[in-house]
Amino acid sequence: MSKHAAHSTTLRVAITIATLFFIAATQAQNKLIDELSNNVIVDYTQDKLHKAEELINTKLDEKDSLYVTPNLYNMTIMTQYSYNYEYYRFTADDESQSISFRPDNGNKIGLYAGWRWIFLGWSFDLTKNDAKKDINLSFYTSRLGIDLFYRRRDKGFKISSIDGFNNNGTPIHNYNNDLTGFSTKQKGFNIYYIFNHKRFSYPAAYSQTTNQRISAGSFILGISHNTQVFAFNHSKLDEKLQATILPQLKFNEVRYKDYSINFGYSYNWVFAKNCLANISLTPGIGYKNSSLQLKSGKEFLSSINFDLLTRAAVVYNNRRFYIGASFVSHTYSYRKSSLSVVNGFGTINVYAGFNFWRNKKVKEETHR
Repeated sequence: MSKHAAHSTTLRVAITIATLFFIAATQAQNKLIDELSNNVIVDYTQDKLHKAEELINTKLDEKDSLYVTPNLYNMTIMTQYSYNYEYYRFTADDESQSISFRPDNGNKIGLYAGWRWIFLGWSFDLTKNDAKKDINLSFYTSRLGIDLFYRRRDKGFKISSIDGFNNNGTPIHNYNNDLTGFSTKQKGFNIYYIFNHKRFSYPAAYSQTTNQRISAGSFILGISHNTQVFAFNHSKLDEKLQATILPQLKFNEVRYKDYSINFGYSYNWVFAKNCLANISLTPGIGYKNSSLQLKSGKEFLSSINFDLLTRAAVVYNNRRFYIGASFVSHTYSYRKSSLSVVNGFGTINVYAGFNFWRNKKVKEETHR
């Protein structure tokens, strides 16, 4: 081999070795950067979550441990049976005629999961009626609570009562109750503040994330917002009703937004060890901005009205397993111009669940 050929071979080997070394060094560097970045991101995320948890515990979830003890676990799984009812009453301005609708009462079963303060769930209608949709999201601490909801009913309504419908002066009693021309959609939220949050626990009654040890009550201040849409096709009514219905009730759609301030009182009665009963009444005064779609055009209306939120519950909770029942009822009223509306919905829940994944930061305390 010539000297020139040997030199070329050596140069190629050197270049190859350098290239391989560069590739290996680059891969090692990238791996090191990835590991450092991941560690930085993980540490940063954990630090932020830890600070957020400390903020909630110190600012939003303060408790007097003599009255309220925290949950010992991070997670909960719960199954729940729900019975739902609704009603809608529309009245002409002079109250000479009114008509009320209601859907078939719902029977649902749901599965829910909770992580500390957040509760998520999905329920299924046992009647397999896909015309009904309900989604709920709740966030509870000792000081602050938030409820989000969405409800939709596309069909399955019946006429529950009528008043002022006459045929030549004779009240109409026999008519077809089934109604296919009515549908509703509702969405909104409730935010409430607990004044006596250190000694009174709303979550103990409605989310089972704490335990009330000594009876206590508290005033509650809340803010609520909901949007409701009622669509009505009066041509789907029974012919006897179509012939006598007043023009005020021949609306195509009522759409209103409600903003209200609620103030009331709630009380937890500890009637036995691990046993709790709650009653809560929060009347509200609200401002409604609405539109009424008539054949003659659209009317934009606003008014001040009164609403009512009622809650009640009974629960047994030994901090690992719990079982109970609750009742929630919302009543809304609206009165303006040619039409007044009163509607409400309520839910009765029966549930059972268990907690798991012990929170090591929470020390078990026993009272009573």
